[in-house]
Amino acid sequence: MITSLNNFILKTKRRISEYFVSTAWPWEIISGLFIVLIMINSSEYIIDSQSLDRTGVVVLIVTINFLWAVVDGLLLIFTNLLEKGRYYKLASTIKSSDKSTASQILSSELNRTLVTVLDEKTRESIKEIILSNILLMSTSTMKRHKISSRDLLGLVIVTFFVFLPSILILPFFLYIGNIAVAILVSNLIGSLLLFGFGYRLGDCINRNKILMGLTVAIIGLLIMFLGTIIGA
Repeated sequence: MITSLNNFILKTKRRISEYFVSTAWPWEIISGLFIVLIMINSSEYIIDSQSLDRTGVVVLIVTINFLWAVVDGLLLIFTNLLEKGRYYKLASTIKSSDKSTASQILSSELNRTLVTVLDEKTRESIKEIILSNILLMSTSTMKRHKISSRDLLGLVIVTFFVFLPSILILPFFLYIGNIAVAILVSNLIGSLLLFGFGYRLGDCINRNKILMGLTVAIIGLLIMFLGTIIGA
């Protein structure tokens, strides 16, 4: 029991570590922020049109943000299934092709991976190793990819990060008495968060971090303005 728990914790840590080196997590938080900020800035319209109080608006925002978070997580699983399926189909195509065609297909595929930073001799060596191993694979090993515990763990991680903006912003919106001030404070916090996660996104994709942070924050301001127009 203890060994199984330790293995689960280790697997979870490894999966989260993989997630943090990708561009996914800041972008998913940003997308959740967009949803929350649009609805906060539309809150006066929602209150008037739906006959809801502030608590009702918060429940509505939480529900929509959570549903989108789950959908985003399910899309991750679906994307992984498509990607794995494509790999198996690609391997089958390489096996059934002549060596020249197989080499061209593999080169095209490898050009979209980390090996592009290596020298040509090393790339060719890696390509030959992969090609020889694919040709040795039996057709029976090319099974359809099934949803694994790793995929389900990814679903939970993505759902959490897309839902995180509700946890960070909505308490301020809910407990500040004056709704105009509550919207203003929420927008200020949202803008700072957008800049921060945009900054991190810039770091992930090796772009100017400050410029990326400002770009995302400006997009957020435009979205807030859109929400204000809707709520006017």
